[in-house]
Amino acid sequence: MPEGVIIVVKRRMVMQLVVDKIAKAFGIHEIFKDVSFMVEQGEHVGLVGVNGSGKTTLLRCLLQPEWVDSGAVKFEPGISVGYVQQGFTDIRGTIWQFMQTACPEIGSLRQKLAQLEADSGKLQGEKLDSCLEEYGRVLKRYEFIDGYNYENRIKRVLIGLGYTEDWWQHDAATLSGGQKTRLMLAAALVRNPDFMILDEPTNHLDIVMTQWLEKYLQEFKGGLLVVSHDRAFLDNVAMRIMEMEGGKLQSFKGNYTRYLEQKAIQSSTLTAAYNAQQDYIARTEAYIRRFKAGIKSKMARGRQSQLDRLERIDAPVQHEEFELRLPPAAECADRVLIMEDLTIGYGEKILAKGINLTLRRGEKAALLGANGTGKTTLLRTILGEIAPLKGKAKIGSRVQIGYFSQSYERLNPEQTLLENFVVEYGFTEEYTRSMLGGMLFHGDDVFKKIGELSGGQKARLVLLKLVLDGANCLVLDEPTNHLDIMAREAVEAALESFDGTVLVVSHDRYFVNEVADRIWEIEDLEVKDYKGNYDFYLEEKQKKAAALAQAQEEAEKAAAYAEAQAKKQQQTAAAPVKEKKQEDKKRRYSPDEAARLLPKVELQIREQEAMMGLLEKQMADPANHTSPEHSAAMAAEHEEYEQTIAELMEKWELLMEAAEDA
Repeated sequence: MPEGVIIVVKRRMVMQLVVDKIAKAFGIHEIFKDVSFMVEQGEHVGLVGVNGSGKTTLLRCLLQPEWVDSGAVKFEPGISVGYVQQGFTDIRGTIWQFMQTACPEIGSLRQKLAQLEADSGKLQGEKLDSCLEEYGRVLKRYEFIDGYNYENRIKRVLIGLGYTEDWWQHDAATLSGGQKTRLMLAAALVRNPDFMILDEPTNHLDIVMTQWLEKYLQEFKGGLLVVSHDRAFLDNVAMRIMEMEGGKLQSFKGNYTRYLEQKAIQSSTLTAAYNAQQDYIARTEAYIRRFKAGIKSKMARGRQSQLDRLERIDAPVQHEEFELRLPPAAECADRVLIMEDLTIGYGEKILAKGINLTLRRGEKAALLGANGTGKTTLLRTILGEIAPLKGKAKIGSRVQIGYFSQSYERLNPEQTLLENFVVEYGFTEEYTRSMLGGMLFHGDDVFKKIGELSGGQKARLVLLKLVLDGANCLVLDEPTNHLDIMAREAVEAALESFDGTVLVVSHDRYFVNEVADRIWEIEDLEVKDYKGNYDFYLEEKQKKAAALAQAQEEAEKAAAYAEAQAKKQQQTAAAPVKEKKQEDKKRRYSPDEAARLLPKVELQIREQEAMMGLLEKQMADPANHTSPEHSAAMAAEHEEYEQTIAELMEKWELLMEAAEDA
C-alpha cells in the first residue's frame, strides 16, 4: 500500500424500516399525508405530538401496511417486530406460564430439537445424515435467538418491571389493568425482537422501573420507535425525535431537549418568514387592486403573475391549548397537613410507619416511591378515607382540600359532560359550555358520555373541577398520567403559579422537578424527607450511596486488618510451641538410634539428590518448556525436592550430633 494512503471503511447502514409517502384519512378528515421516514438498525426514535395528532394511527399503519390509503411501509425482510400498545389483550395462566409462552419460537425450536434427537437414534445412513443436518440448522437458530438463556431473560425482565419471584405463580387474569400492561411490556422485551414499537411504555411504571427500562433500551441493539409523553424518558432513550404536527411529520436529530432547542429556532424562523411573506402578499395585492385598470395595468398583471408563481409558506400550526388558572388560595392555618407518629396500611399489612411530617402553607411536595409502597394509601389516610393503623393524620384549620384521584370518582361514567357539571355545580348550560370549551370540549363533545372519554379527557375534567372548587390545598394522585406534553406543561405552569399548598404523587420526573420544592420518598417502610426539588433529591441520594459505599469499603478494610492482626497474634503465640518442638527434636535421638538411622537417612538424601538431578536435566531442555503450565509444574516439583533434602539434612545433622555424644 502506498505510504500516506488512508482507507476509510464505511459502515453499511441497514434500514430496518422504510416508510414512503404514506397517507391516512377517515372520511373527509385527513389524519396525515406524505409521511416518509427511515429507521436504521440500532437507531432509537421518539415519536411525539399532541393527543389526537395521529401518532397511534401511524403505528397501526406500520403494523398493518395494507391499512394505509397510499404510500408504502417496508420492514427489512425476515426481521421480527415487537409491539406494545396502550391497553392489553387477554392474558391466561400464571405470570411465569404466560412469560414462557411470550416467545413461541423458543418453544417450537425446543420441541423440534427434542424430536430430531429422538429421530437420530432410530435412523441410519443418508436419513441420519439428513436428520443431523436439520438438527444443526435448528440448533444454530436456537443459539442465535439465545434460547439457552430464555428463562434467565424472563427473570431479569420480570424483576426489572416489579414482578419479584413471589409474584411469578400469581394468576395473571386477576392483575389490574396497569399490571397487565406492564406484563405485556415484559413479554415484548423477552421476545428480544429485531425492531420494537412501544406506545406509552412508561404509563404504569414507577420511577425505578422507568429507569430500569431506560437502561434496558439503551442496551437494545435493534431499531426502536417509541411514543411517549415522558420527557425525561425521551431524553435518556431517543437518538432522534419525530414530531407529528398538522398532518405532517418532521424529524429532529438528538434527544428531547435537543429537539426543543431546534423546534424553538425553527418555529421562530418559520413564523418570521410566514409573516414577511403575508406582508408581501398583502402589499402586492393592494398594488394590483389599485393599478389593474390604469396606466400601470401591465405592471399590475406582472405582479399578479409573480404572485401566482409564489410558493406559499404554510402557516405555523397553532395548537389549541386548554387554559388552567387556579384561583388565589384562601387563607388557612400555617400547618396544612400534619402527621404524628403515623402508621399506614391495611389490617396486618404495614406500608409505612413512624411518619412525623408537616406540610406548611404554600409548600409543594411530591410523594415518590415504588409501586405498592403505599403512596395512594398515605394520601387516602391523610384525607380520612382510610383509618391509620397508629398515630394521627390531621388537616389544619380552614384548609379546603381539592383531590385528584387516579380513578376519577367524581366523574359519573353514565352522565354526559354537560349533565355532570350542571348537576354538581348548578351552572347554566351556556356557562357550562363556555367552561368546557376552555378545556377543549367543543360543540357536540359536551353530549358525550363520560365513560366514553379517554384518560386524558377525563383528567382535564377533574382539573377543571379543582379550579371550580377553589381549594387552597391540592392533593393530586398522578394528575398528568394520560396528558400529552403540551397539557402537562399547562398543568405545571398552573401549579407553579398557585399560591396554595400542593401534595402530588407522580412518576414524571420532569414534572416533579418543575413543580415540587420538597420530596417525600416512601422507602423501607419509612417516609424520608428531602427539602428541595427532584434534582436536589437525586444529589442527596447519590451522596448517601457514595457515603454508604465508602463506609462499606472502610468496614471491609477494618475487617481485613483485624483478621491480619489476629493471624499475627496466632503466629506469635505459636512461636514458643515451635521452638519447644525444635528443642524436643534435638533431644529425641539416643546414640544407639543415631547409629541405626544414619545409614538410612544418608541413603534417602542420595536418592532425592539423584532424582532432583534428573529433573534438572529435563528443565535444562527447551523442548520441555512448550507450555507455561508444564514449566510451572517442573518448577514446583523441583521446589519439593529441595524442601525434602533440606529436612533430611537437618535430621542427618541431629543424628551426627547424637552419634558424636556417644
